[in-house]
Amino acid sequence: MITTDVIIIGGGATGTGIARDLALRGIDHCLLEKKDFAAGATGACHGLLHSGGRYAVNDPEAAKECISENQILRKIGKKCVEFTEGLFVRLPGDRLQYRDNFLESCRKTGISTEIYSASKALELVPNLNQSLEEAVKVPDCSIDPFRLCMLNAESSEMRGGKILIHHKVIEIIKEKGICVGVRAEEQFSGEIKEIRGKLIVNASGAWGSQVAKMSGSDVPMTLSKGSLVIANHRMTNMVINRLRPSSNGDIIVPNETVSLAGTTSITVNDPDNLSISPEEISLISREASQMVPEFDSVRLIRSYTGVRPLLKNTSDSGDDRAISRGFKIIDHKNGMFSIMGGKLTTYRLMAEKMTDRIMEEFGINVPCTTAEKPLDGQDQLSGYPVSNRIEKLDDIICECELVRRSDVEKVIDKVGTKFIGDIQHRTRLGMGPCQGGFCTYRALGMMQEQGKVSDSESIRVLKEFLDRRYRGIRPVLWGDQMREEQLIEGIYLGILGLAEK
Repeated sequence: MITTDVIIIGGGATGTGIARDLALRGIDHCLLEKKDFAAGATGACHGLLHSGGRYAVNDPEAAKECISENQILRKIGKKCVEFTEGLFVRLPGDRLQYRDNFLESCRKTGISTEIYSASKALELVPNLNQSLEEAVKVPDCSIDPFRLCMLNAESSEMRGGKILIHHKVIEIIKEKGICVGVRAEEQFSGEIKEIRGKLIVNASGAWGSQVAKMSGSDVPMTLSKGSLVIANHRMTNMVINRLRPSSNGDIIVPNETVSLAGTTSITVNDPDNLSISPEEISLISREASQMVPEFDSVRLIRSYTGVRPLLKNTSDSGDDRAISRGFKIIDHKNGMFSIMGGKLTTYRLMAEKMTDRIMEEFGINVPCTTAEKPLDGQDQLSGYPVSNRIEKLDDIICECELVRRSDVEKVIDKVGTKFIGDIQHRTRLGMGPCQGGFCTYRALGMMQEQGKVSDSESIRVLKEFLDRRYRGIRPVLWGDQMREEQLIEGIYLGILGLAEK
């Protein structure tokens, strides 16, 4: 049995952020995540460190939080952030009145802006729509959510925090109506572990309501599905937004060697039962191509979807985009707190406020320092662009993302993983144009060499990874992408003999 002070359920940005904050304030804790870090909305976002511009007009409080946290994360998480900056582009038909409201709202919320003529915008991003009217520069950035979670978790572990990934909470233990611990199942071995604590924090995002119900509580949530697509190369070096009220397909984000475009907003009931329709793919591509015409013909290599865990929709509009991106802490009065809402950009602030509440419960007065202290472990990481990471080409395991053998070996040795996805999240192996088609089996071979998986386990691990990979690729299978997928299928079924296993 493990005993601790605080049990955190959820390994996304908020959960790992709380773990880091607790560690810096000297509070013992244990974090449980049923999959790997960033397995929910954190890892399924568009990798945008918001300036707040997207919310300035309709959600000024969220905008203020975003620009404040944007500036903080630029300082404490330099190896997670690419300082791309962003453009809000106004196209023919986009209302000038909205532009004026946008500029005034940005001024009031503290978001710096700079108006560019069409020619200046095209000078910065030559493949923008040539008919654009003007653009507004804002301090948007690209951010790696996986790195962010890993570094927060590292800060926790360096100070004695316990981090248990691939451990699913199956029971909340209650005594005399008070939550005193959890039982969790290790997902590979099936081992059941009991963890006892003084407080439980439900930071499980879209699964927050399910976790709360295990304790006899309720969390009022609206689940909004957002789908995105990945283009096979980096189309711009700046974040591109449409200068109009938030809608479908109006953001393009450069992310290492690829580009992400999205998103949609569709209310769903079950975060574990998601699919992407062909209509969503077409809608995103069509809208993105209004800003960057090249998007209409680019090869899409993957689609993915996640669920935004929003505050309960109380409006009559039926539009999830009208729901505030603010956050809320709920004290269930039974030894459990839930933290809900928010977004990736404001994760640190959410963690600070949640940890403040915990400190109040414990009667301890230690201030938060997460806004001043840089994230631990960044000195071991290279920055942007990805090409800066390679010294010897013969050391490469993943050609698309230039991942080195030594990087993969470090992850296998440190994490002791039995899941290819764990390597992917920590190195970007398989996140480029081939989506793991030519590097997955190499990484699996290295796992076998180090004795992390047996021959029989390796086939299971590989099939699970390929199934997950195909679910993301299937919605965008046409043209060149279809031909590449047939080649990869032939390699695995024929040359590598997977059909015989």
